[in-house]
Amino acid sequence: MLKKILFMLGAIIGFAAMYFYLTVYPMIPIGTGYAAKKMCSCHFIAGRTQESIQKDDLSMSPLNLTSTFIDKEAKSATATLFGLGSKTAVFKENLGCILLQGKDDYQVALNLPKQKVNVEKEWPLGESTSPTKIKGVDYNALDQAINKVFDASLNMDSIKTRAVVVVYKDSLIAEKYANGFNKDTEILGWSMNKSITSTLIGMLVKDNKLKLTDDHLYDHWTDERSKITLNDLLQMQSGLAFEENYAEVSDVTKMLFMNEDIVKEVAANPLDTAIGKKWSYSSGTTNLVAGIIRQQFDNQQDYLKFPHERLFRKIGMHSMVLETDESGNYIGSSYGYATPRDWAKFGLLYLNEGNWYGEQLIDTSWVHFTRQPAEHSGGIYGGHFWHNHNHAAYKDVPTDLYSCNGFEGQYVYIIPSKDLVVVRMGLNQGAEYDANGFLRDVIKAISLE
Repeated sequence: MLKKILFMLGAIIGFAAMYFYLTVYPMIPIGTGYAAKKMCSCHFIAGRTQESIQKDDLSMSPLNLTSTFIDKEAKSATATLFGLGSKTAVFKENLGCILLQGKDDYQVALNLPKQKVNVEKEWPLGESTSPTKIKGVDYNALDQAINKVFDASLNMDSIKTRAVVVVYKDSLIAEKYANGFNKDTEILGWSMNKSITSTLIGMLVKDNKLKLTDDHLYDHWTDERSKITLNDLLQMQSGLAFEENYAEVSDVTKMLFMNEDIVKEVAANPLDTAIGKKWSYSSGTTNLVAGIIRQQFDNQQDYLKFPHERLFRKIGMHSMVLETDESGNYIGSSYGYATPRDWAKFGLLYLNEGNWYGEQLIDTSWVHFTRQPAEHSGGIYGGHFWHNHNHAAYKDVPTDLYSCNGFEGQYVYIIPSKDLVVVRMGLNQGAEYDANGFLRDVIKAISLE
């Protein structure tokens, strides 16, 4: 009898060990990579405390089980899970934090001269501002709409708004921040960065260096993939295999947390559907687009400087930090930090059809391209922006709305018919805030004229 009990106990332990080895263990470096990267960036870019990052940003299971250590001298953050899967992210000036896969083999650096911020001119041309009073706005109703999305009792603990900025007729008319955040706090945009990547392509198209019809995009795509066009990638209709599943070891988690060269990793993926026949949202696709941007430059420094010199400094997004993988590819799908006000400037550039107070940074035709839905997206996506065609996303909001959307509730909403840009940044964990109701109420508040 004892032997039988011991045998069964051994079998249970064996099965448990096998389950752990096959299902849990492979996820450990992904979880620790996420934790190390988030801790490093939030601390060294945004200046937030380790306690607040661990309590809020790493509160979801199993991230809440990770242990993190910040090395202020080395400017790095390391994370482990029960002592396993140690991962380290290191901060580099102008590049934010890079998640290392072992040693720092590439030693990527960006030499970017400091630019003086104009603190005297009014926002958005400078940083001297407080919300402006504009005729025709019901400010009491606007405040109520904004306060509602900060109300934890209405939005549950899993929905936390961190910032709201409202820009109407090119003027900042309202803003609000959660405790621990303010107008100078850089917040991760997650997939809002896809729209940044699209904009950089638009600039290269303006320079006649790229065309939407370009194909043969990677030298080793000598098979059917050679027919994929830049337009196919921007519309997320390339047909390339890519699993966008953050709960498992998948293409996207391996790309972000287990690779030194994300472009090389994704460019190896085969086709799994016909080119241009199916819409499939893919962060890997965006990083292929970022890789095409890199191909246009003779050296790494020119590539790394390009977003700053051609976009961020032109519109005063001085807080913007785009992060790279270890080999120096901008992670165009996911990693960019900026203040909510600076995210609003990006929306304002598109509201004004690519013109920044007299300088046409991207052609109007490019802006119109980003506002057209991909053929197979059902009216919700195109050109690396999200859409509301036929009220596909928001039933009470104008159909000309288009937006930059990011994980955990990051949004830059652009509504040309209302001359309106609204930024909402948050920490949605499991539930979504009522975006339709919020935007409906904001629009009502500015529609008195």
